[in-house]
Amino acid sequence: MLQFFFCNAFFLFYFVLPTNYTTFASETKWKYTMKKVNVMLMALVAMLLLSCEEKKDSTPDVTIVPVHEMPNICEAHGTIGDGSSMNVIEFVNDEGDTLYINKSGQAVMGGLVVGDELEVIYNVTKEDIYASVAVNLTALQHIWSQRGADGREQSLELDPEGRANTYNMAVDYDTWEVKNGLLLLHSPKKLGDESPAIVDTFEIMQLTTDSLVLMNGDLVTEFERYN
Repeated sequence: MLQFFFCNAFFLFYFVLPTNYTTFASETKWKYTMKKVNVMLMALVAMLLLSCEEKKDSTPDVTIVPVHEMPNICEAHGTIGDGSSMNVIEFVNDEGDTLYINKSGQAVMGGLVVGDELEVIYNVTKEDIYASVAVNLTALQHIWSQRGADGREQSLELDPEGRANTYNMAVDYDTWEVKNGLLLLHSPKKLGDESPAIVDTFEIMQLTTDSLVLMNGDLVTEFERYN
């Protein structure tokens, strides 16, 4: 559009104006002609502004999808309610809200026992609430033991307060938690060590009343319930 404007201005000064005007031969005619030129230039400017405005208005609208229309993935801590069934988990979160979560074929690690602590990841859609991962925390809160490579018994204790202890193991843990369906075991920080504490992450492969199977990378560790 700017090229069109300058081309028209060039045309006015070199073709619309006679040669003798540009050489100032006639001052009166020159002033009269300049008035006409000014009018034409103002018209060109108006056309330029109008074109810019039309271009601005032609910008397409952006459609914003409301948050409540998008699926949400949530993780929550709570207890298993007595309204649970084979296909539905009655879940009472820490705020006291009750949710009915469709198991959608997803097994609850550690079993579905009324009153037990539960960490659950669920997907909220317009139609329903679906569980993707559910871990019975109460079922984890025991002492788990195994035979080490040297034949000695070694144990991992997970208590209800989130504290962890190890016995005869090469690694030491002091706290535990379940996040994103994974068991996180935290090693204690050494005095004066400013580096972050070491956290080992385990996938819970199996959790029953008497067995716990964890996997870290390619390493699979099997425990039996001690107490």
